[in-house]
Amino acid sequence: QGLSNFLNSRGYQKGEIEKAGLGLSSERGSFYDRFRGRIIFPISDLNSQVVGFTGRVFKDKDKTEVAKYVNTPQTLLYDKSRILYGLDKAKVEIRKKDFCILVEGNTDAIMVSRAGFENVAATSGTALTPFQLKILKRYSDNLLTAFDMDVAGDAATKRGIDLAQLQGFNVKVIILPKDLDPADVVFKNPKDWGKYVKEAKSILDFYFESAFSKFDRDSPEGKREISKILLPVIKRIPNKIVQSHWVGELAKRLRVKEEDIGEELKKVKLEG
Repeated sequence: QGLSNFLNSRGYQKGEIEKAGLGLSSERGSFYDRFRGRIIFPISDLNSQVVGFTGRVFKDKDKTEVAKYVNTPQTLLYDKSRILYGLDKAKVEIRKKDFCILVEGNTDAIMVSRAGFENVAATSGTALTPFQLKILKRYSDNLLTAFDMDVAGDAATKRGIDLAQLQGFNVKVIILPKDLDPADVVFKNPKDWGKYVKEAKSILDFYFESAFSKFDRDSPEGKREISKILLPVIKRIPNKIVQSHWVGELAKRLRVKEEDIGEELKKVKLEG
């Protein structure tokens, strides 16, 4: 209760501390600090004004008992759908290098920046939103993502990337070794991170490779499942010439007629 007591001594009431997202009332009626026993990461808006916090556990025994991360809830100042962690410090470098590296965790962003890639921001574990993408558009149309994505699933992460593609971003995927986060890679060897960034795949190449590795292209069922994954991705391509290229690529790999792919593409309805 250290923070709550300190704020009380400065004249703030419990209700005000709770509204700011810094304190909580338990079912028993006691009041305690939301971020107790955690490492605190301040979250700033584009003007570098602190509007919220992320708290991460740092004791091994706590990691299996409580949530690894706790964020400030929705407040008058903090709206997680409108904030990207670290963007206030990265925006100049993003514009200079003409691409933004997007990672999930705050520690990922910090470590990647320390490795010399200061054009990095973090989603803090939430899906990309239209508002966040609108802000990113001010600085670059190019995104490099280092998320854990399942192309056959309907994860929030994938939906955010789909939205970016629909809005005309050039999206590439940084492929990392299994079970390693960007922070892990940088900690082991910062030069490896630079190599993975250089080898980033276009979002279409990533989806194609992933889909074809999961299913048998020679069976009718496999063809159906592959097309179920890839047709919506192709449908989201705003440039019709580029879209036509990928229609031809899918037809060639599935060994079917382009006309048939085109007919199926017309049936695809996109969300959002």
